[in-house]
Amino acid sequence: MSVLAQTEKERLPLSEVITVIEQRYNCKFSYADRYIKDITASVPPKNLSFQEMIAFLNEETPFSYRIINSRLIAIQKKNTTPTPFTPAVEQLEEVILSNYIAKGISKERNGTLEVNYKNFGILPGLIEPDVLQTLEALPGVESVNETISTLNIRGGTSDQNLILWDGIRMYQSGHFFGLISAFNPYQTKEASLIKNGTNPAYGNSVSGVISMETEKEVNQEFYGEAGVNYLSGHGLADVPIDKKASIQVAARTSISSIFKTPTYVEYYDRAFQDTEITSDDTNIVKADDDFSFYDISLRYLYNISKKDKLRVNFIYIGNNLDFKKNIFVGDTLKSKKSTLSQNSVGIGGNYQRTWSKIFRSDLQFYLSNYQLSSKDVNILENKQLLQENKVEESSFKLNTYWNLANRFSLQNGIEYTETTITNHEESTEEILSIIDDNSLTSLAYFTNIGFRSYNKKTVANIGARLNYMSDLDFFTIEPRFTFNQQFLKHFTFEVLGELKSQATTQVTGYPTDVDYFQTDFLGIEKRRWQLADQEDIPILKSKQLSLGINYHKNKWLVNIEAYAKKVTGVSSQSQGFQNQYQYTKIIGNYTIKGIDFLINKRFYHFSTWLSYSITDNTYHFPNLAIENFPNNVEISHSLSCAASYSIDKSKLSLGINWRNGKPFTPITKEGLANNQAIYETANIDNLHDYIRVDFSANQEFKLSKKLDAYAGISLWNVFDNKNIINAYYDKNSKGELVKIQQRALGITPNFVFRIKF
Repeated sequence: MSVLAQTEKERLPLSEVITVIEQRYNCKFSYADRYIKDITASVPPKNLSFQEMIAFLNEETPFSYRIINSRLIAIQKKNTTPTPFTPAVEQLEEVILSNYIAKGISKERNGTLEVNYKNFGILPGLIEPDVLQTLEALPGVESVNETISTLNIRGGTSDQNLILWDGIRMYQSGHFFGLISAFNPYQTKEASLIKNGTNPAYGNSVSGVISMETEKEVNQEFYGEAGVNYLSGHGLADVPIDKKASIQVAARTSISSIFKTPTYVEYYDRAFQDTEITSDDTNIVKADDDFSFYDISLRYLYNISKKDKLRVNFIYIGNNLDFKKNIFVGDTLKSKKSTLSQNSVGIGGNYQRTWSKIFRSDLQFYLSNYQLSSKDVNILENKQLLQENKVEESSFKLNTYWNLANRFSLQNGIEYTETTITNHEESTEEILSIIDDNSLTSLAYFTNIGFRSYNKKTVANIGARLNYMSDLDFFTIEPRFTFNQQFLKHFTFEVLGELKSQATTQVTGYPTDVDYFQTDFLGIEKRRWQLADQEDIPILKSKQLSLGINYHKNKWLVNIEAYAKKVTGVSSQSQGFQNQYQYTKIIGNYTIKGIDFLINKRFYHFSTWLSYSITDNTYHFPNLAIENFPNNVEISHSLSCAASYSIDKSKLSLGINWRNGKPFTPITKEGLANNQAIYETANIDNLHDYIRVDFSANQEFKLSKKLDAYAGISLWNVFDNKNIINAYYDKNSKGELVKIQQRALGITPNFVFRIKF
């Protein structure tokens, strides 16, 4: 927004000029970053009409600007053959809040938060556009254990979120068992977060929706980049096949096999603390481990004709851990080797057809496979435990869109999904082998009607999803709506509501009558996916309503939103209890009420913001003596304050995060005195407050005429605060009851260097 402080005649980077135009005319530009780099232009005068502004840009830049509709403009090189594909006609939502917290983040009229990584700013502690860590900075999104794979959106657990990568549902979202995102940050170009008012096309989720998308335009020129940071190295290549098709390949792998940086050591200690990997055993002579993570993704685009477009995607994510311990058993030295792997594969395809100026269709399918497996060998007790959790899902979806008179839109669709979840456990100690294999099919029909008034001050959507699960003989109708009204020129008022359901959930422990325990999967990733059976694990249902007011004027941005949400059918096995309810199998619900507040001010080259959230998140289990008590992931108060500075191609950002500690259940004095697990009322206490200061800086520069570079540094937890993110009681090797405290990341530096060519 520093552009606004400049004179109209001064030439500035085209990307900054585009940002001003998008805000001024409520439009969006579609372009490839490499096309506009090093291109400058003047800011168009404010009194120009939309058409005059396009003419102005044509004169100012070496590009042509193709108007797709009243909201979308495609940037193309002059004197080149236009892309033969005719983009789909759809009614795009109006942007009501631009540069929401940071440059590139916006809020749309339907309540969706959009992140555009083509023109992204900077956030404290982040040197790369990590999708999930970016979303964690938004109001209403928390992570009680500081991992991006366990995002709590408005008080929900992470398994209640729907995570999509180019339309493929992903059941794994993190590397390092949750500490960093599993999705390549340089291939993802856009991401959206829906907290309420979810489009009926999305199902099987009772909390938030996170949708990530790669570049949708066919590349006409080769583009590549490569880089390295203190955790991994990555590479990306976008290769044109011909004028109608291009293929993009991206890969990333950990660098710990070459050398272990201080960042890796801090992440390793954080990920594996209080697990068998780091257990203290006096019999151990030597311990060796080998941990690695990697991902590879591919995207193929083919513009079949002016009206037909095809996209094919592939993604593979892997985390592998092997560790070996040499232990004396009597006078004999024996070796113990255990393994853990967490892998995901996704394959998807999308065929888009533009039938006319007002109608288009999307046909999509995907196959998603997730597998978590471990082998735990105990030499001292001469036993071995094998565990496996596997999810296989296939889905076909047809979506159609009508755009009528530029005021009404109609969306209709049908989706068929089949999910199979397998749990396997084999123990030599009990001569036990159990295989639990369950499948569930669902058929859904969804519809949505959109309306926008002539003056664009009123925007509304109302729809419903009809879902039938034949295996459980379950049928539900889920209405959803959004309403946004502009008033007093700079204010907008919004009302959002939804009903949703979900048949998959993650539980701690084995889903049969066998006692489950916190050391599942070596104690690292204890949760396993399980299908609802309407008995021990019912189908989850949620309902939510929110009211909000937005204000945007003179570089001031204010947003306040109040909401209430209730989720029923909650199994205690899915909540990760580590107190008196650890082995309890009961069904209940939770209710959360909260307010999210954000204020943002931009001036010259600075942007500052403050966000605050207050919530009341309460369990209700009618079969317990104490029916109501705080939710395990309740964060009653959360505050973040940050500032960023951008000039030319240099960016700096500093921020502070504070929140109260998560709920905790202490053991009574009598219990401690007698070495017995006699707990006080569940979640009656809280851990100490969590506070963290982060810093980041980056710089873009040229190495040669055709070679650009990017360097960035960051410090996470600058003052090395000893934050405790979880605590529970367990017995040590002497049989003594002790309090285990799990710490968050300490001071963690990171550095990245990338080249683009």
